[in-house]
Amino acid sequence: MRPKRDVIEGATYHVTSRTNGKKDAFFEKLGQRILLHVITEAKEKYEFQLHNFCIMPNHLHLLITPKNGTNISRIMQWIKTNSAKIWNSLNYSKDHFWGERFFSRPIKDMDEYINVFNYIDQNPVKAGLVSNPIDWIASGAYYAANKSTLIDP
Repeated sequence: MRPKRDVIEGATYHVTSRTNGKKDAFFEKLGQRILLHVITEAKEKYEFQLHNFCIMPNHLHLLITPKNGTNISRIMQWIKTNSAKIWNSLNYSKDHFWGERFFSRPIKDMDEYINVFNYIDQNPVKAGLVSNPIDWIASGAYYAANKSTLIDP
């Protein structure tokens, strides 16, 4: 039996989810655009703040705060289901797109928030994909630098 997920009203969460078999679905721009589109739609459908994010070739990081009783599991179910449907439709696939259950951890304090925020920004740099976080187009650093409304201040 899976352990019960920590759900704290008003908490900010670090959320990650990996593709099935660590498939590099987001290495190409099409996969990144699919997930960005779905995240944008999720923000319209559900009430949550997106503080930071990074779409890596085979996984996703989100730093989010669900609002007004919005459930983090419902948000992630919607993001994962809809991105999988679009991906599978465009790639004529019926395979499982996402791997295991998403990981989420409530952020305890401002120090942890800053550490997770920076960790998310540095993910593409540490992976050798870019030398500066704002150069990774599928990231909160890029969107914040370009003053996008996708990222909440």
